[in-house]
Amino acid sequence: MKIGFVFFLIFLLNISVFADDKKKVDGYESLDEKSKLEFDYSFMEGIRSKITGDLQTALGWYDNCLKIYPESPVVKYEIANILVLTEDYNGALQLAREAVAGNPGNLWYKLLLANVLQKKAMIEEACNVYADIIAKYPDKEEFYLIEANLYTSVEKWQQAIDVYDRYEKQNGITEPVTIEKIKLYTKLNNLKGASNELLKLIRKYPEKNEYLSLLAELYFNYNQDKKGLQILNKLLAADPDNGFVHLYLSDYYRDKNQLENADKHVRKALLSDELDNSFKVQYILKLVLSGDTIKVSDSQLNAYVDLLVNKYRDDLSIRALHSDFLKKENKLNEARGELEYILSQDKNNFAIWQELLLLCNEMTDTACMYTKSVEAIKYFPEQPLPYVLAGISLMMEKNYKDAVDFFKDGLKLTDENIHLKAQFYSYLGDCYYNLDSVQEAFRMFDNVLNINPNDAMVLNNYAYYLSLLGENLSKAERMSSQAVTLESENGTYLDTYAWVLYMRKDYSQALYYMKLAMQYSKEVSGVLYEHYGDILYMNGDKEKAVEMWKKAMEAGDETSSDLPAKISGEHKF
Repeated sequence: MKIGFVFFLIFLLNISVFADDKKKVDGYESLDEKSKLEFDYSFMEGIRSKITGDLQTALGWYDNCLKIYPESPVVKYEIANILVLTEDYNGALQLAREAVAGNPGNLWYKLLLANVLQKKAMIEEACNVYADIIAKYPDKEEFYLIEANLYTSVEKWQQAIDVYDRYEKQNGITEPVTIEKIKLYTKLNNLKGASNELLKLIRKYPEKNEYLSLLAELYFNYNQDKKGLQILNKLLAADPDNGFVHLYLSDYYRDKNQLENADKHVRKALLSDELDNSFKVQYILKLVLSGDTIKVSDSQLNAYVDLLVNKYRDDLSIRALHSDFLKKENKLNEARGELEYILSQDKNNFAIWQELLLLCNEMTDTACMYTKSVEAIKYFPEQPLPYVLAGISLMMEKNYKDAVDFFKDGLKLTDENIHLKAQFYSYLGDCYYNLDSVQEAFRMFDNVLNINPNDAMVLNNYAYYLSLLGENLSKAERMSSQAVTLESENGTYLDTYAWVLYMRKDYSQALYYMKLAMQYSKEVSGVLYEHYGDILYMNGDKEKAVEMWKKAMEAGDETSSDLPAKISGEHKF
């Protein structure tokens, strides 16, 4: 039988711990040979059972070991490990303590004890165990970091600093540890401690100006502006194009309401070739997100973007930022031009494709939506959005047959995204209805409502289609009523509900909801006027009905072929 490599390594590790324990603990040597053989056999069987995942059997073998040698630290260690796996931390803690007491020099026992103490939120005692470990293994950097992080987790900031001090005494000054100490001193509101740590870094890395900038920022945070400005001005004297320093100064002056100085430094930072353009873009976005139009106006933001575009015209990230600003100003054609330029240079950025497709949709440019969606699918066939927008563009052109193909392909990409899946079903339902595949359309709408029973648009459309067919009107009324409940001021939904009630011959209720529909409709269509006329007619107001039908004729959008006969009085209701 072949032993797996990982199994063999774990097996050797356990044997190693066991052998090491036997050498150092006198109790085992006092056993007679028969007891040793039985102990060794039970111990090895316990290891084998634990490795194969049979923890209960392993515990049985280890219990047998303790019957032979009740003080065995290694057996207590093994049992404690199993109890940790089963989350019995109280039992594990007792046994881990006993294992350490039985063999205080064993690293593995102490690590297990520290782990169990941490599980039980006994953080300071766990830290004491790590301190003991560090005393024996001062070169092991990871133990210092673990102990410091544990103190930090319970907001013992000074104790964490003390651990880092011990680390530095052993290993010297390092950037990550010093930065952590600065953070801790800041939490203690100890400016002197934090500044001393930064000065250590400045002395060790004199070429790194960012530490001086951080020191200046630290002084600003503690209202020691004079010291902070002295440092930044010193940096600028040595390097006038230091973009980071200009940004620090810009923030400082903006905070002090010295807006002309703030503006001056922003412009210098944006034109600095030393500062990466990605930082410039992030900074402008930060100003946008601040929403403080008093301290930085929209015209200033536009001017900053223009500065970048004029100097770095080939930088795609800046062109993308420019597109966002153009959209904000409703310059949609220009924004689209920027996105198209970016894609002409790099077609593998789906975020830009998405922006362009949504922009074409916003502009209701069906040709753009279709051609760009088809092109996007070539590069990103796994993304659902281009399929949606290609299908919608075809629907808007009443090409329902080809739209179905895109929606069906996109539906395959929805995976577990049930809300996106519902959207595809909804579009497919509308397409099938317009292709006279009515039952297939209703099946799609049922799929949507199984996912989201409160989809008001589908509830409305489904109900309206049923009313036009004169089928299942009770279901239509229930769905339409639900849509109106969800959006009680939606004129379209109120019109549908009125029409369903009309089809059910509930003319007085139909008239009530039709009046509401007319009240809440922003633009009254010919269909609404015709429906209103029909409902008025059945309520006995024939004169006003004719008036509404004439308005429907003037509007002329998707009215019925019976409309002229209704106006002339020749139509039979």
